[in-house]
Amino acid sequence: MNVDMNRDTALPTRHMGTLCERISDSSDFVFVAGGDMIGPYRTMQDVDDPGFKRIIALFQRADLGFANQEGAIFDLAAFAGYPSAETGGGYPVAPTAVAKDYHDMGITIVSKANNHGIDWGAEGMVLTLKSLADAGIVQAGGGTSDVEARAPGYVHTPKGTAALVSTASTFPPAAVAGPAITRQCGASRPRPGISVVHIRHVRLLPEDQFAALCRIAGPVTCKAAERGDELRISDQYFRTSTTMGTTIEANPADVEVVLDSIREARKNAKFVVFAIHAHETAGNEDDIPPADFEPMVLHRSNEAPSPDDPRPEDFELVLAHQAIDCGADVVVRTGPHVLNGVEIYKGKPIFYGLGSLFFVFGPRRGYTAPSGAEKMFPDEWYETAIPVSTFRDGHLKEIRFYPIVIESSAAPTDGFPRPASAEQGRRILERLRTRSEMFGTPVSIEEDVAVIRPSKPSQ
Repeated sequence: MNVDMNRDTALPTRHMGTLCERISDSSDFVFVAGGDMIGPYRTMQDVDDPGFKRIIALFQRADLGFANQEGAIFDLAAFAGYPSAETGGGYPVAPTAVAKDYHDMGITIVSKANNHGIDWGAEGMVLTLKSLADAGIVQAGGGTSDVEARAPGYVHTPKGTAALVSTASTFPPAAVAGPAITRQCGASRPRPGISVVHIRHVRLLPEDQFAALCRIAGPVTCKAAERGDELRISDQYFRTSTTMGTTIEANPADVEVVLDSIREARKNAKFVVFAIHAHETAGNEDDIPPADFEPMVLHRSNEAPSPDDPRPEDFELVLAHQAIDCGADVVVRTGPHVLNGVEIYKGKPIFYGLGSLFFVFGPRRGYTAPSGAEKMFPDEWYETAIPVSTFRDGHLKEIRFYPIVIESSAAPTDGFPRPASAEQGRRILERLRTRSEMFGTPVSIEEDVAVIRPSKPSQ
């Protein structure tokens, strides 16, 4: 049953220090988004940190709190399954109690379509979905079948029904949810997994270089059927072109299924969020080589080339616009570890990267890749902002960005967010303003927050 979103419902008042202003009028719908939740791996019930409480207050006072939940949630000591050979770059797992902690901090809906969805196999995915549901958190993007993974997730708020459609373009192949398999002796259960948009990397070459590549590659190549201008070597495609470069193409069939889910959500909800987990950027430099015998498709399911490039790949821009055309009120791209720009398309916000909400890696600030290469995390991975978007009568009224930093230490609050200092906040908000300029989005910095106010919501 849908509830009138504009019904006068008072928001709770909580003291937040410099964040204590009332987020909206009671007639507004407030959406707060966080980035990736990589951790925590312990309950937050005993954390008494004033800075962290101020971040929690942003979510608790919203009508809808969203984040991307990476990793599994179940009690590992009692786990009867097995870790998967294909992962998104590791095996993050949190105890069941963490799901309730997320809910208590005001995150009521999460995306589960990401590269860590199947790290602990089908059993881990099923247990994670149960942990979220038992805690009262709605998820989208994961399911016990392809149909469930594609379906919207719905949250009934006092101001109306909200929906989330979630998918991923960065994922290990084994993560894809699937249908039941029928054989002469019967049918299997469907395959748990996530909703995906398959992509392929295409290197564009002049005709002479393409011809030379065909000769050099020899019999190990696989020419695309009915195309003399395209060549496949392993999972890398090459195509003749008048200009050199690299492009990424999304599978049209996958895109259409995702857009159908958004259309379905639009029919059943008054507020629709579309989230895509996409590490891919417009850059093309891989700073970590793949390990020996590691397929490139698995290597890229962890980090894409140029992961910190603030420019989204073209397919992400197109899909974000298509999602809004089909009924999404807001688009959130997760995956990049850095804060990227914001686009206002037809009066609707597209967040091209919110970094992390939790990022638990300890004081080392790095890790060792499967290839043995050391990956050290830049400061930018620990600096981001939380957008508080206010909608009135279905139109975006304003977005206020609160700059945050993520702790990196050996303390129990390692990986937790807290408000940035004045100096850090200015740096973070200036970065947001600069990166939003490429989308023609004006961002004003007003004291300790950045603000976007669309002048004409209908455009």
